[in-house]
Amino acid sequence: MKPAYRAMICLLVLLSAHDLRAAEPPHLVIEAPQPLLPLAERLRGMSPLAFLPVMELVGLEHPGPPILVVLAPEGSEPARLAPSWAAGYAVGRAGLVVLLPERIPSYPYGSIEAVLEHEVAHVLIARAARGRRIPRWLDEGLAVIASRTWGAEDRLRLVWAMAGERQVSLERMDALFQQDGASARRAYVLAAAFVRHLLQDIGPEAPRRMLALVAQEVPFEEAFTRVASMTPAEAEASFWARQTFWTWWVPAMTSSAMLWAGITLLALYAFRRRHRHEAVLRRQWEEEEEEGSDLWNND
Repeated sequence: MKPAYRAMICLLVLLSAHDLRAAEPPHLVIEAPQPLLPLAERLRGMSPLAFLPVMELVGLEHPGPPILVVLAPEGSEPARLAPSWAAGYAVGRAGLVVLLPERIPSYPYGSIEAVLEHEVAHVLIARAARGRRIPRWLDEGLAVIASRTWGAEDRLRLVWAMAGERQVSLERMDALFQQDGASARRAYVLAAAFVRHLLQDIGPEAPRRMLALVAQEVPFEEAFTRVASMTPAEAEASFWARQTFWTWWVPAMTSSAMLWAGITLLALYAFRRRHRHEAVLRRQWEEEEEEGSDLWNND
């Protein structure tokens, strides 16, 4: 089942005053070396309409110039420019997306299509803000939401992310993206959870209103406060105050993913016990056969 915020975004798409069915989606120019051409063709087969919801989410009426998408093999110069854990990256102002197919899948991606949606979202977010500064947590949180639904894996990852450090500030979240792969994955899930919290508390129109103000050269902190009627620090405190045992541990522990994990563990435990029991029986049979053989030889 899709989460509430995704449903709200879809509802906005359907009820928007703009006729998004007639809106122009972003035009992608996809380039790849010979070994990656089949993947490039696969991406060219994606429906461009897949990017309209993120345009609505960030308040972008026109997609702007074509976005160049480059598929780069491991060991190439574009791959060396990215952290070893990154499956892709975007240069928003340049309208450039680089995908590294050999590093997929890794959280928060599930496929190369999801990576493409995520990185194109970064370009569209940058265009909505007219290239002006926004915090990394907002940029990544919106991109994660644009390219995937919030599911059991995310809930479990959030529980794990909160286990080591009870509260992570927004400033700390941004810093985690600059560290190793494990820290970055933790930052992704925290940023997505916080942005999801904003969409539910303030409304699905919050990102577009913030980005519109930033595009008008309003500093982000001021734009946030105007839209949310609270400072980023107050929103951060509100978010963490709601992260309780009942809101995250119970749903995570009772999710279908956890149920199947429990069933799998029980099955493995039962298989292991049966295997050990059969091994004991075999040893007993072998000992009995040896005793019988000794008695026969003695006779």
